This record gives sequence, C-alpha cells and structure tokens, in this order.
Amino acid sequence: MKRMGIAVLVIGALVLVGCTSQGTTQNAVRQSAGTEQLSIADGLINMLKSQPLPRFSWSQLRQNLIEIESAQSITTQTTSFFFNMGVADPVQTCPSLGYPIASTTELSNPVQRLTDSGTNGGNGNVVIPQIDPNGVYAGQSTGTYVMCVDAQGRAYADYWEGFVQTVTGPAVWNAAKHAVELVGPPSFKFSTQKKG
Repeated sequence: MKRMGIAVLVIGALVLVGCTSQGTTQNAVRQSAGTEQLSIADGLINMLKSQPLPRFSWSQLRQNLIEIESAQSITTQTTSFFFNMGVADPVQTCPSLGYPIASTTELSNPVQRLTDSGTNGGNGNVVIPQIDPNGVYAGQSTGTYVMCVDAQGRAYADYWEGFVQTVTGPAVWNAAKHAVELVGPPSFKFSTQKKG
C-alpha cells in the first residue's frame, strides 16, 4: 500500500512537471509568433519605404477594361470559334454579336442581403457582390452562350460547353496555320495609347 502511494505521488509530480513544461513551451511559441509577426511587419515597412508601390495617373489596363465593358454593352460585330479540347480546328464558327456569355451569368444577384439590428451580435454590415457596369453578374462556367448571326443577318443563341474564342471583327479560320485571322477592320475602336 505504501509503494502504491509513492507511485501515485511520483506520477502526480510528473504530470505537474509536464503541464508546467507544456505551458512554458506554449508561451514561448506564442512569444515567438508575436516576434515573427513584428519582424515581418517591420520588413514590409522597410520594403515599402525603399521600394514603394508605383502610382500612375493613367492605366492602359484600366482603359482597355473600360473599352471591353463598353464593347460588351453595345452591339459589337464579332466572330466566334468553337473548339473541342484536344482538337486543333474549331468544330464551328459563326459571325456573332458581342462577346461569349458564361452560362452562369445572371441579371439578378442570387445572394440575399441580410440585415441584423444587432440583437444577435451582428452589426448589419453584410457584403454582397456588386453588379458589373454592363448590367450583369459575371459567372464562371465552362458553358458559354454565343449570339451567332445567320446568312440573313438574324441573331440566334448558340450554347457550347467547350472553349470559345471571339474576336471583334470579321474573321476566318486558317486551317493551314490553325489560327484565327481577321479579314476586315476591327468592329470596335480600342485605344492603344493615352487619350488627350
């Protein structure tokens, strides 16, 4: 019985030492993490001072995006080519209107705005996606709608689940080069340099 009591005391002491050691280790890890975060923050501040982010008064990228959204929103004559994965030549081509539309693009936002008066711990600020300037919520899908134009100039929708390449202008497929070639002037004027 005396031996059992000694064994219990020894085990209890080892448990206490283990807990204290573990607590000390956890504190050391916490302090190290805090030190690492401060070091990273200091390094970032130094880099921003010596290598600041560039500032531009005008951006070609932004201008092109403005023009692409403009071309999407007006009647722009395009030509579309439909491809199957692993096949070099398109399976179909058509004169088209506008740009390909992902099959999941929507006119209304499927996300509902939730408001909370604060009774459940919420602050009422819920962020939802913003509508694009061209009036739609862009989707992500492998399915694509293309507004093709027939020989009489009538538009019809063509749905495709492969890759679609669309160019702003009349174009043909060059089978020898396996490439799209414009055969007329572009149907939308994109800027190539700063305006004004």
